[in-house]
Amino acid sequence: MPKVVDHEERRSRLGAAACAVLSRTGVAGTTVRAVAGEAGMPLATAQHYLPTRELMVRAAMAYLVDRVVRRARALPTGPSALETLRLAVVQLVPLDEERIFESRVWLMLTAEALIDEQIAAIMRENAVELRANLARLIDLARADGSIAADVDVPQAAGELATVLDGVTLRLLYAALSPAEARAEIDTHLTRLAARR
Repeated sequence: MPKVVDHEERRSRLGAAACAVLSRTGVAGTTVRAVAGEAGMPLATAQHYLPTRELMVRAAMAYLVDRVVRRARALPTGPSALETLRLAVVQLVPLDEERIFESRVWLMLTAEALIDEQIAAIMRENAVELRANLARLIDLARADGSIAADVDVPQAAGELATVLDGVTLRLLYAALSPAEARAEIDTHLTRLAARR
């Protein structure tokens, strides 16, 4: 009887391996051979799933997104949509080992995007998705009255994404403590609520 192969599990395993290699060596050291070794797979198997660097980067990003989405789905709902937004955005910044790892990989890819248009395109796709998710949460806060009805949702989502990028970078190089990061996020969200 032929062996049943779980293709999604293999892709996820390779995505996790790509993230681990990226975190240690950056994009330059992220080869199919290194990813295969990290995943404990034969090189030919890894090449079947990830024959190009672009596909390795996509697998890494998909794995990171899946981790963040799983955490977001497990979040409790706050007493208001604004509090739910606060709980969600705090999950996006590197306040623990898991999120430090994710942010390191994101930063490695961000740096590479400056010289690699394919990676830049993937990063832009992810930025659009992040803004759309933030906009959805901000719109819910607008609907329940925890922020003003006249808040420009796309603009507010863009501003919040910018705050998160800055907080993430400063946390990674220890220019900000976790408490200071939470305070900056709280200040931004409080200003958003004060527009009422």
